[in-house]
Amino acid sequence: MNPNIEWAAEEVRRRDAAEQAWLGSTTQDRPSFAEAEVLDRQGIPSCHVWEIPVREVPEHLTAVEALRRWQAGACAMCSATRARLLVDHCHKTGLVRGLLCTSCNTAEAHSDAPAFAAYRRRPPAVMLKVEQQYGSPWDGFGTSDDAHDRDEWTAVQVDAAGDLFAGILNRFRTER
Repeated sequence: MNPNIEWAAEEVRRRDAAEQAWLGSTTQDRPSFAEAEVLDRQGIPSCHVWEIPVREVPEHLTAVEALRRWQAGACAMCSATRARLLVDHCHKTGLVRGLLCTSCNTAEAHSDAPAFAAYRRRPPAVMLKVEQQYGSPWDGFGTSDDAHDRDEWTAVQVDAAGDLFAGILNRFRTER
């Protein structure tokens, strides 16, 4: 067998074992969608009753990958498992919070309901002690609320973008 293939196969086995050791049985015995509705009426997001892994997240996983493994296809708010999960993030800080189904992600942006407020205070990313920026610095996350600072930051962005794309444009011009 090719040594590179052997190494890759061993690396996959090592990472799988690390993830299984980290997760343990934390994805078992979670509330159903119906049970999550009862929790919601009590102001509790579904993820707040899930078992949290006691070990640290394996270093080979990004925050979003760790959330995908731990949430195991379940929405952090309603426990729905048949839906596609979207990466929810704070629009002020740009930090990833958790994975939500389309309905909960849409509702979260417009709801002051107690369960959503609790989710925002303690999202899955905080529960797992992981942090990841959503998007890029070009999105404007984590900037000052002061208008003057925001204008200066935007000017810096424009200059950086100009420098970045100038080289690309020059390449296209010389290739013609």
